[in-house]
Amino acid sequence: MPPDRNSSSSIATANSIASFFAVTLVYLGHQKWIQHRWRRKHQDISERGEALLTPTLPYIYDYLKCLQDHCDPYINPRGYIPLCVSENKLITELVGLRMMQIETATRAFSDSSVYCYNNSLGLPGPRESIAYFLAKHFMYPERKDMSFRDALNFIRPEHVAFGSGAASLVSNLALSLAEEGDAVLIPAPYYAAFDADLKIMAGCIAVPVHSTNPSIGPTPADLEYAATLAEAKGLRVRILLITNPNNPLGTIYPPELVKSAIEWARSRSMHTIVDELYALSVHDQNVVFESVIRTLNNDLRNDVHHIWALSKDFGASGFRIGTLYSKNQRLLSSIANLNIFSGVSQPMQFVLQDILKDDHFIYGFLKNSRHRIRYSYEMCIARLDEMVIPYVPAKAGIFVYADFSSLLPEQTFSGEARFSSLLLDAARIIMTPGQAQHDRKPGMFRICYAFVSPEVLEMALVRLDRIVGKIRRWHWDNLNAAELTDIL
Repeated sequence: MPPDRNSSSSIATANSIASFFAVTLVYLGHQKWIQHRWRRKHQDISERGEALLTPTLPYIYDYLKCLQDHCDPYINPRGYIPLCVSENKLITELVGLRMMQIETATRAFSDSSVYCYNNSLGLPGPRESIAYFLAKHFMYPERKDMSFRDALNFIRPEHVAFGSGAASLVSNLALSLAEEGDAVLIPAPYYAAFDADLKIMAGCIAVPVHSTNPSIGPTPADLEYAATLAEAKGLRVRILLITNPNNPLGTIYPPELVKSAIEWARSRSMHTIVDELYALSVHDQNVVFESVIRTLNNDLRNDVHHIWALSKDFGASGFRIGTLYSKNQRLLSSIANLNIFSGVSQPMQFVLQDILKDDHFIYGFLKNSRHRIRYSYEMCIARLDEMVIPYVPAKAGIFVYADFSSLLPEQTFSGEARFSSLLLDAARIIMTPGQAQHDRKPGMFRICYAFVSPEVLEMALVRLDRIVGKIRRWHWDNLNAAELTDIL
């Protein structure tokens, strides 16, 4: 029989379509190969490197802008005033004068051990000094006459390690205690950089824990709810990260709350990291801070890990010195290997050893520091009271958490961003926005009053007062450049 023309036509059409798709696939594959070759030739970093280009803090570029034209009361009074960095500049000269003592530098460089490879967790003498310091100021702060030998009976030096700052230790702990993609629960609002600290190297996901009253802290029910939500998204909840005293609230969690949170974590076989970076910056004389080391009677077991650093209490974030106290020996062995890339220089360890054993300096310094912090804090809240801006009464830390929500053009985070932009452009002030700290309420801002001198702080508060008055008087619909000319 002669072939069916319709059938032949169908076959020809099918073959044409198949040929078209084949050619298309070859073409697309060739184009993809060309693009891959082009990227390899022209791209100067890897895809992992591309992922690292995202700023660790969403407001970092505004802060850098401030540094290029910073305010000086005499030379540049119209300059920018950054109130977004949690650093204590009020005590810099106190630390500097002690650091620059000739005997301290001499001891740091005269010991031959600082010139060669050694235990990457830290040299023996400096680790002993950290153990002494933790025992005397964290475990038994009332025992000012505690001897060096007695202190080392409470805190063993082999359980202490150095790290290049608290951020490095948080990252390395996450890398050692969790897998990529695991969740880390953090009571919110929390320090904005924790997201990057946990993600960049360890690949962990920060999950905020919201509670009815963040100032008091999360209950086990709050923690369980956050964990359940994370697990519903397919995440494995592995670590609880607590900052006490709290950043950004400046509040102190009660010992019973910290203990109940750790017990909850232990019921789920989770690890708990306790960040106590502001432990020695408690400026309310009516409040006593209790370290987790004391709360647990030093029974950290293998699952509670304590972090402290020089960055906050000593205003020396540039030194990149953090300390870890943990009784998990396998974890410490892991940290030892990671410290090959993120350890603390050995001369700096000797400098720290010399300072932390100097009781006369330490007690005098801490008293002076708390006095200076309190002075700036009271200056800040007095002006907030005058502006009728609500805030969280702080007991510790070097910041105050204030509620500017009534001034937003709209009760959204877009409204918060517009308010931030107005502060930067018209008043040349930058504060840490609540969205970056995972607050659920738009309009919350952290004011880091210790980052500048009291004189510059007063200038910032005057500017803030003026812009608050402008917004209330003109509202956003009528606010224009003409009304903002006299802010600075």
